[in-house]
Amino acid sequence: MKSLTSRVLLYVVALSAVAPAFSQTPPPPVIEVSSVKFNSVHVGGSSDVWYEVEIGIQGRPGSAANNKQFINRVKVTLNLGVFSVKAPVGVKIPDTYYRASAEAVAIEATGSKMAFRFYLPPEIVKRDQLTGDQKFYSVELSADGKTLPPTKTSVSFATLGTSQALDSFRAKISSDASVNDGILVPQYLTLFAFDTSRPGPSFIRSEGVR
Repeated sequence: MKSLTSRVLLYVVALSAVAPAFSQTPPPPVIEVSSVKFNSVHVGGSSDVWYEVEIGIQGRPGSAANNKQFINRVKVTLNLGVFSVKAPVGVKIPDTYYRASAEAVAIEATGSKMAFRFYLPPEIVKRDQLTGDQKFYSVELSADGKTLPPTKTSVSFATLGTSQALDSFRAKISSDASVNDGILVPQYLTLFAFDTSRPGPSFIRSEGVR
């Protein structure tokens, strides 16, 4: 009996050496959303108000694969749902959807934060009376061409904190946001492109590329 027990224990030990550790939490992503802030901002002395979404991105120290200090081609996509002035009273989901992306050449994997900013123009701010924080948004991240899974900090968790709600929101972005493509734009396509008080990464640009 003692010999049989010993063989069983050895078998269990051997299995544990090759079986995946399902009880362990997945490794943290190479980059993650550290913050999402909404602001009403002006250009210089202009009275026109732009709506700014500032997304803080943080590279995890030691996560870069081929270069110990940099994570290459970091892409941030903002999906945003808002309630326009035409939205029926009491409606619980947005009636207008926007999306925009920006891809940085690289960001440092040092734990320091880098800001990606997106803007809606003054006409949209006036038309839809946009102020304050938005309750429906998701941020999609990719690094070096690989899409990263969503986290609590990359979505408006109070409204999109379940997989069903997030899937439904993504479906609305896919079906409804295309009519507004080009309205929500990254910082480098706005008057804030050279604002030294709003630093950001160097972006990959397609203008002029054949």
